[in-house]
Amino acid sequence: MVSDDLLALINAYADKCFYLLNDDDYIFTNANGGRLDEKTVYEKHREFLSQAGIPYIGGGNGPRIHDWRHHMAVYSFKQMTDSGLDMYVALPILSAYLGHKTIFATEKYIRLALQMFPYIEEKFHLMVDRVFGSVVEEGDLNEIN
Repeated sequence: MVSDDLLALINAYADKCFYLLNDDDYIFTNANGGRLDEKTVYEKHREFLSQAGIPYIGGGNGPRIHDWRHHMAVYSFKQMTDSGLDMYVALPILSAYLGHKTIFATEKYIRLALQMFPYIEEKFHLMVDRVFGSVVEEGDLNEIN
C-alpha cells in the first residue's frame, strides 16, 4: 500500500533497527526511547508539510495527520477494485488492514472512494446487472403483484 521508494526506505530502516526491538517497543521514539508525544508528532507533521511545499490551512481544515490515513484507505480501495477485486471482497480486507473491529467503521472510506471515483460504483452496478438482469424499480413491483 506504499510506493516502491517508501517501501525501500522502510525495509532499510527495519533491517538496521527492528532486530533491536521487543514486541512492545515503539518503532519511532523520542530521544529517551519512549513514545512520541502528541505535540512532537503535530510539530513534525507541520514541518514535513512545509518541507514538501504543502500549505497548512489549519482550523481543522488540514491537512491533518489523520487525513493521510483517509487518503491511504481511499486509494487502497481504488487500487483493489481497479485490479478487478469485487468491492465487497475489498471491504473486509481494507477493514482488517485499518484495524477496524467492524466493517461498518470502514464504510466512510468507501463512501469517500465512491464520491471521488464514481466509476467504481458504475462498474459494480454493471456487474450486478449482468448477474441479475436489470434492477426492478419499486413501481414495477406493484404491477407484478
